[in-house]
Amino acid sequence: MSANGCEVLVIGEGLSGIVAAATAATEGSHVTLVSKGPGSFVLGSGCIDLDGADRATLGLIDDQLKAAVSFFLDLASSADCAYGGGIAQRHSVPTILGTFQEVSLAPRWLWQADPKNFSRVLVAGIANLPAFDAKFVAERLSSHCKRMGLSTSYRSEVVTLPQNPKHALTALEVAGHIDRDNDYRIALARALRPLIQDAELLIVPGILGVKSNDTDIVCLEEDIVCAVCELATLPPSVPGLRLLQRLERRLMQLGVDISTGFPVRKLCTEGQHCVAVELDTPGRPRQRRADIVVLACGRFSELLEPGMTEFTGCESHFDNVFACGSLLGQFEPRHRNAVSILTGHQAGMLASKQGVQYAGR
Repeated sequence: MSANGCEVLVIGEGLSGIVAAATAATEGSHVTLVSKGPGSFVLGSGCIDLDGADRATLGLIDDQLKAAVSFFLDLASSADCAYGGGIAQRHSVPTILGTFQEVSLAPRWLWQADPKNFSRVLVAGIANLPAFDAKFVAERLSSHCKRMGLSTSYRSEVVTLPQNPKHALTALEVAGHIDRDNDYRIALARALRPLIQDAELLIVPGILGVKSNDTDIVCLEEDIVCAVCELATLPPSVPGLRLLQRLERRLMQLGVDISTGFPVRKLCTEGQHCVAVELDTPGRPRQRRADIVVLACGRFSELLEPGMTEFTGCESHFDNVFACGSLLGQFEPRHRNAVSILTGHQAGMLASKQGVQYAGR
């Protein structure tokens, strides 16, 4: 039990649920996070676009927006998966399609890859990794730079990995070798180093380990004497899974209890109050009680019955249930992660504040 006696149950392990759980835990609540699995943010690179997000629809004022962004940047940094950017910042970052995406926040290794920062870039493909065509990416990025009036040039090379198998590789398979074998990681750096030449930035597919952290990637940069950018390939995305793992570890350091693999079957309510949730556990369903419930389970969740889908900001018509993420309405796909962070932080703050009131009764 926490100092304020509050128990907060967060349903969903997407970006909104993670931010809500971290916020409530930081505010002193005892937090449990339950989910049937990770959210959709692990399928991509974790970029966040704040530009044009409708703050009025989200019910947020400027101070709340600043607090949410600041909290997320601190959370990512403390999880050793630091982000670059800010509310008023915009960078163009490369994608696996050979295009550039405008973002407000991005993981450090991707944020630094804005073409305005470099003149010469190497795109390194991996032999037998069909999900990443280095030549295609390099040619497309060079073409887009010309249209943008930039002189940044991209060239491509293909590197053969240590113990290169004959079968087609996946990014997750290569990442697994890097996670398990430090000699493999060293051999990869040794194979990349001669290709760098005059390049100022190296772009590679997302292969640099699910268990890696910022320190590991900085070590690679030091070994090859070149900045590194990693692009998320087709799902499962190694950078996305890495972000999830780093954030999960940070939640546990904050005292959050995480239980995944057990879907929530229903909310157990009495009038305008949610008294418990029912988990689909082996053998028979099990009820989990909490003072406060945060719904971060996505807008297609089967938990919500007719009449339960209208929210005022993060508040529901239940007196102890708050919502965040895509439950709150329709948003442009490019704003999905931004909405998750902004509303997750707000829901976590509201849950903790309301929980203190319940604990004091």
